[in-house]
Amino acid sequence: MSFFDRAELDGLAALVMARLGRHDESEARLHRTLSQLRPDLRRNRTYYAIHLALAQLAQGEADQAVATALPLVPEAGERPLSGRNKKLLSQFDRGLTQVAAGTRFVIEWQDRFSEGEKEL
Repeated sequence: MSFFDRAELDGLAALVMARLGRHDESEARLHRTLSQLRPDLRRNRTYYAIHLALAQLAQGEADQAVATALPLVPEAGERPLSGRNKKLLSQFDRGLTQVAAGTRFVIEWQDRFSEGEKEL
């Protein structure tokens, strides 16, 4: 139970808020989670950051969501993402394409994501 510190509890609450469609509250909790999360929990940080991008996307902030998600795509030689994070990033990609296809930042995302998929 010691694993569930304040950051993890905020993260779990953020996931619930997202499921309820309360994406603004989810985003706020995810920001808190990421600011309090222990540095050694890198996979969790990526997991919550992808959820942050999804919350931003759900609020119509596609450009901000791309800015949040872009650094999460692994570059050549970097450690690949875990299974759940790969799925979430693919979900983000599909949602972004539906919401803002053809915009400059989506084209930048798609170029980077397609390169990064080799690393995923």
